[in-house]
Amino acid sequence: MAGHKAAASAPTWPTINGDWFPSSIFKESPWILNFIDNPITVHFVHRTLAYLLFIVVCIWLVKVYRLQSFTGYLLKTRWIPFALIFLQIILGIATVLTSPGIIPNHWVFFDWLAQLHQLTGMLFLLSMLFMLYLIRTKSARV
Repeated sequence: MAGHKAAASAPTWPTINGDWFPSSIFKESPWILNFIDNPITVHFVHRTLAYLLFIVVCIWLVKVYRLQSFTGYLLKTRWIPFALIFLQIILGIATVLTSPGIIPNHWVFFDWLAQLHQLTGMLFLLSMLFMLYLIRTKSARV
């Protein structure tokens, strides 16, 4: 997203420039080039993966809340991945909506949001690795 300046190519939400499925999504030939050279395709894939990841995290959260055999850190921290992915999506939406305010070679509000969006993504990944560690540690002891 950042390398293609894809946020500025589609500064609308929930649609991408007014379309749910943009017509320019596969305009490049060969079609595989769209995934690395077409900012609209990159944007579409990024958003779609975000929505899918949110759904998967919601399902995971329901499942982990139903676990009876875990105690300690897992029970205290199981909400963190959901909170981070929710924040990640909010920051992503705000970043896209503020992208028309980009000023080349000047640090603006968009840049703060974009950096926080990336940082939150890294924290989400770390939180999921931590959850995996907690679950596997408990499973190894049983």
